[in-house]
Amino acid sequence: MVNGRRLLILESTWDEKGQYLRPEISVRPFFHGMTEAMDVAMVYRQFNAKEDLRLLLEDFVRDRRFGYCYIAAHGGDGKIYGVGREEIKLAAIMTACANAEGKGFIFGACRFVTSQIARRFLWETRARFVAGYSHDIDWIHSMLVDISFFTFLFRGSGHDPFRAAERLYSDHRLSRKIGFTVYKRDRAAPAVLASLPRNGHVRTRG
Repeated sequence: MVNGRRLLILESTWDEKGQYLRPEISVRPFFHGMTEAMDVAMVYRQFNAKEDLRLLLEDFVRDRRFGYCYIAAHGGDGKIYGVGREEIKLAAIMTACANAEGKGFIFGACRFVTSQIARRFLWETRARFVAGYSHDIDWIHSMLVDISFFTFLFRGSGHDPFRAAERLYSDHRLSRKIGFTVYKRDRAAPAVLASLPRNGHVRTRG
């Protein structure tokens, strides 16, 4: 049984200029405050390259104590980035997340979670859901929306990602503006269901 109250945070560097000894922003303190306030166990790890991320994701998939993984990084079309803008492509991420039945993945990254990518990711990994953004986003805006989504997921939604998304769209206009979307597999058909930021409804995407 997957534990719904244990969260893994994986974060890459945000510095694109190679000044890696300089203090930089991080999602860690924000999520630390949220999880402490809600009595949710959080484990935080940084990754620098594809191999780091692979090992962390494989451990996450194996460890039934964890229900959710939040990945914060620069993103692009079908990839996220490690240190030095190393590309970590969708195929490598899906391989590391194989057999992730019951797990939820949230990507705080630009242009990574499109409907096409969500469909491939869900059917190849067997994950419970995946969420994120299909276009460029502001760091602080997306981080605040992501924290709000987790708050609703952990409290008052029964850990249902669509119910949490509906509350998010209703209470936080910013989430609709920047296009946060949740996708999950339809077990009854070879299709993916998507929450819609425009109106909070659910629509089938084949």
